[in-house]
Amino acid sequence: MSRCQTTSSIEWATATAALFGPRRLAIRAYPVELEQHVVLQGRRILLRPIRPEDFAQHQSFLARVTAEDLRTRFFTAIRELPPRDLAHLTQIDYDREMALIAVAGGEGGGDETLGVARACTDPDNVEAEFAVLVRSDLKGQGLGALLLEKLIHYCRGRGTQRMRGEALSENARMLTLAKELGFRLQPKGYGLVEMTLALQRDR
Repeated sequence: MSRCQTTSSIEWATATAALFGPRRLAIRAYPVELEQHVVLQGRRILLRPIRPEDFAQHQSFLARVTAEDLRTRFFTAIRELPPRDLAHLTQIDYDREMALIAVAGGEGGGDETLGVARACTDPDNVEAEFAVLVRSDLKGQGLGALLLEKLIHYCRGRGTQRMRGEALSENARMLTLAKELGFRLQPKGYGLVEMTLALQRDR
């Protein structure tokens, strides 16, 4: 199981293009350039890359995802992720992975995570495996579409050739979203559907 599988528009071309010049030898710092405020359903939301200090906040986020939504996301029945797996999801290498989270102020005054879209890219930057997860009580408000669209712009801006993901055939909401954003859907068997999107135009 890959790191993406263990998780779960405003153009970002200018910001992402600045991040991918000559290959860096050190681990890339947190890309603050990608932080962006948007308003969705009248609520001010910050879209930003995930950070290691989001561990507890991400744990709270997953606790507000129903067992059924976790099953359709991870393809198996789970209730919560072990701390080690959760740490892997919040402590990422920005050169190979990106997890964009939607954050807003919560009722208690602190920030809360509303959703996440994640991409894990192969070493040659040919293909990025993606996944999206939105808090169950916020489904149907356009948050998943917003996150996935931003992730597409990010991967396209860094020169990735294509994005690929899998969804259960019963996950109509995810499949509809993918189709609306231009992904090609292909049944794979075992109740899975592969979603593929070419990111770069043929030259």
